[in-house]
Amino acid sequence: MSALSKRIEPFRALMYNRQIAGDPAQVVAPPYDLIGAARQKQLYERSPYNVVRLELGREADRYGAAEKTLAEWLAAGVVERSARPAIYQYTQTFQVEGRLLHRTGFIARVRLEEFDRGRIVPHERTFPAAKEDRLRLLTALQVNTSSIFALYSGAHPELDRLREQVASREPLIDLVDDLGIRNELRPIEAAGEIALVQRELESPRLLIADGHHRYETALNYRRARRHENASSEPEPYDYTMMTLVACGDPGLVILPTHRVVKSLPAGAIASFTRRASEVFNVEEIAHRDTFRARLNDSGAGAIGVTLKGSSNYLILRLRSRSAMKAAMPGAAAEVRRLDVSVLHALVFDRIFGLGADEIRKGGNIEYTIEIGGALGAVAQGHADGAFLMNPPSIQDVERVSDAGATMPEKSTYFHPKLLTGLVMNPLSDGE
Repeated sequence: MSALSKRIEPFRALMYNRQIAGDPAQVVAPPYDLIGAARQKQLYERSPYNVVRLELGREADRYGAAEKTLAEWLAAGVVERSARPAIYQYTQTFQVEGRLLHRTGFIARVRLEEFDRGRIVPHERTFPAAKEDRLRLLTALQVNTSSIFALYSGAHPELDRLREQVASREPLIDLVDDLGIRNELRPIEAAGEIALVQRELESPRLLIADGHHRYETALNYRRARRHENASSEPEPYDYTMMTLVACGDPGLVILPTHRVVKSLPAGAIASFTRRASEVFNVEEIAHRDTFRARLNDSGAGAIGVTLKGSSNYLILRLRSRSAMKAAMPGAAAEVRRLDVSVLHALVFDRIFGLGADEIRKGGNIEYTIEIGGALGAVAQGHADGAFLMNPPSIQDVERVSDAGATMPEKSTYFHPKLLTGLVMNPLSDGE
């Protein structure tokens, strides 16, 4: 009989055995959607045990290869189940614009719930291909190799005190990653402390910050398993691994996600300034550094644009919100206010004919937090256009979720990303 009963549960994590796998810094990886071909090669070469071999293999049948690799690692003791169930406190220390910040979350099993219940909610739309990929991997491994990142609402002074107490203990893992971010992991094993986390996080709404595809994949996997095994008791596959961070955490940072478009209609590029001027105030700037500074200083409401063949950079500011109401009449007001919605509706769709369905197919738009790289892609002829954003606030994200709506894909970039490979969550309670 399953012992699972709470919304939040500790788990016997699957972890690397240092005596075999070596330094933890050599076996962790960034999230799968940040791993390009060059990064994948680097991680493969870094260690024969790097988690990329499970998370994003390069083999022709990467799902079968990942399943075989995990079985071999388990047999050889490369990875082992922890002796005791635990919730893990995960702290990341990093710098943004000269400020030293700390962000702390609790890694736990969280019981899956459908979005329509309103207790676990998304804030972004997803891409179908990514969900299919993650489902095939989860089906092969039956292990959560990476954690979903979610934000919990409300004030929780008892949790804050526990967080401070646990932070004073010796970390189980303490490593600095390739971006210079310090990652510390501390287990919470005492029954009373686990019960406190369970009690405090039983009711708050959880807002998915990162990992929408993996959460929807976990729901799909649960449906498939329940179809095979209609258990009346909660099973491990009724849960998924999440890192839970307070909405008010002082280290919560959202970076802008810029759009780099490979191919745009030549006629639309040629007439862009004229067409944009119909609904935007358009400012033309000759120098790149001035453009970057002006965009940054402008904050919300400003969209930066550079197009193939143009010697000037543009900053767009919407003249009237009525244009968005006409363009997105069925959308919630909270969604229409977003800069990314303005970009998608009044620039991508209205001027370039890039509709939502085409964007969701993927392939033509790349997403980056690197403004220099976005501008360089156009300057070097690798892309037809770059569209630069200022980041939404956490309040923007919450307002959209409160309205029961979602933002366009890749609207937010929560920084830093959670490392993959610190702990993994087997979807069984066997050995």
